[in-house]
Amino acid sequence: MVILGIDPGTTRIGYGVIEKNNGLKLVDYGVIEIRSGDQKSKLLKLSQELRKLIKKYKPVEAGIEKLYFSKNQKTALAVAEARGVIMLTLAEAGLPISEFGPNEIKSAVAGYGASDKEAVRKMVALTLKMSEVRGLDDASDALAIAIRTSFKLAVKPIH
Repeated sequence: MVILGIDPGTTRIGYGVIEKNNGLKLVDYGVIEIRSGDQKSKLLKLSQELRKLIKKYKPVEAGIEKLYFSKNQKTALAVAEARGVIMLTLAEAGLPISEFGPNEIKSAVAGYGASDKEAVRKMVALTLKMSEVRGLDDASDALAIAIRTSFKLAVKPIH
């Protein structure tokens, strides 16, 4: 099964795609960068790019980081708007969506809820059998979200 992890942001939205069968396997990761235009055109572009990823990889589940409070209200509002567009786009595609707080993601992936970005990056690489996770933290964070989502899917009720 293919899982899509999303790390929402204002101009950089991280994505991570993994496959879960007998273990976890990296499929793809990167960053959707949206720098130009007004907020409305940025949000539209975000939805278009996310739809392309969904069409290409056909995930069966998506995970997204919950919005945590920011000191900068303007940034927090822009991230909330992007997150809303992401949630709507995922829902329109019929994907189940799991939401996790930053500490919950770090704890699941690195074993400690206050882990720094480097510890998360290293554990993502180890988990997915990569020599390293290259690029921006947004991408490694998105992979961590996908990994956390896969753990949720591992729990099956016993009847």
